[in-house]
Amino acid sequence: MTHSLNTHLPAQQGHALRNLLVVTAIAAGVLLGLGFWLAKKQGAFDDNLVLRFATSSGVHLSNGMKVVYQGFPVGQVKSLELTPSGEIQGTLEVKEKYRGLATAGSTLELASAKLVGAELILRKHPSNSDFFKNNDAIDFKHFDLAHDLEKKVLEKIDPAIARVMSVAAEITDPHKGLPATLANINKTLVSTERLLNSLNARAQDPRVDHMLTNLDLGSASMVRNAELTEKTMQSARQVLGSTQKAIESTQKVMESTQKTMESTNSLVQKTEQTLQDFRQGGVGKWIAPARPANAASAPKN
Repeated sequence: MTHSLNTHLPAQQGHALRNLLVVTAIAAGVLLGLGFWLAKKQGAFDDNLVLRFATSSGVHLSNGMKVVYQGFPVGQVKSLELTPSGEIQGTLEVKEKYRGLATAGSTLELASAKLVGAELILRKHPSNSDFFKNNDAIDFKHFDLAHDLEKKVLEKIDPAIARVMSVAAEITDPHKGLPATLANINKTLVSTERLLNSLNARAQDPRVDHMLTNLDLGSASMVRNAELTEKTMQSARQVLGSTQKAIESTQKVMESTQKTMESTNSLVQKTEQTLQDFRQGGVGKWIAPARPANAASAPKN
């Protein structure tokens, strides 16, 4: 029985050791998978873009500082180093899916302000479409938001102050400003008052009333004369119309008389020609002899 116990104990120890090894292997696999997942989650296996930059001051810069594009994080600062010459050199990493934003000619701007802190801004080149390559250098610029805001405010205020001073100078000018304008207005009011007083005095004169009355009467007479003239013109038009018709009728009678006289003259000529022809005949000479010219013209007793 002692022999049986001695052989059974090593078998149990070997089984427990195998179970421990299996559990350890499973745990190691889980830890390895979790580490791989975390590394992938952090972008350790992505083809990120690494760029270099240099600046004369490291104020507001720090490792891990985010790089933003239009307010959205696209990368971070990976390293900062002070060179023996006193220059700050660093590297930043742009995520693989945002590599297209970093085109050649793009710049980094460190925007700093006391109220909103500081951020590293990626400014994409507006027209260049060539992409940066790993370890390419990108230009670094400092941009002080507070100073820029102060500058813009001064640029807006200075012209306004100049215009206010110019207007104030024009207003206080004794020759062209407000005093001169008020003096001119006063003169105009005085002249207007004098004119109104003169007109009022003339209106009170009886002669003016008599003149106005005569003007009214003259106007009424002119209106009546104009009406009579218009009626006379209408009558004259009617008379002229009647005269025109009479002239036309007389002209027609004269034309008719002219035609009658022409017909009578033609008939007389034809009768005389016939009588002459009859007298030239044998019988005609005896029946209707030709009368002497003196006898024909002698008056009857």
